[in-house]
Amino acid sequence: MTNPARPTRSEIFTAYNKARASARKAGNVKQIERLNKALGILLSKSYYEGEKATYQPTYFTCGCKDWQYRHAAKRAYTGGCKHMLAESLLLAIAERRANHEVTSWVLDPYSRHVLETACSHA
Repeated sequence: MTNPARPTRSEIFTAYNKARASARKAGNVKQIERLNKALGILLSKSYYEGEKATYQPTYFTCGCKDWQYRHAAKRAYTGGCKHMLAESLLLAIAERRANHEVTSWVLDPYSRHVLETACSHA
């Protein structure tokens, strides 16, 4: 049984693909690299108990060394760390869940026609 609060692989990849397309459109190669790392940590089960508990990342800040030294010249990237990008992907997933409608298809046993019904996924 899966934890309903933890995103599914499908939800993670959907959020990642949208963010990566946006970064690619902007030509932000460094952000694409960070998004790849964020994808990796979100797919790791140990992230939720390990790194997330240690660094306590949010959308705005993180306790990791990468974020601590974000103004260093050799970092060559001014955006968030992989943990912050992972949190932004989790926020996107939560927003999508809140606004998502599930369409279910039901076969009418008498007319043998497919009936479409929409129900809120909350």
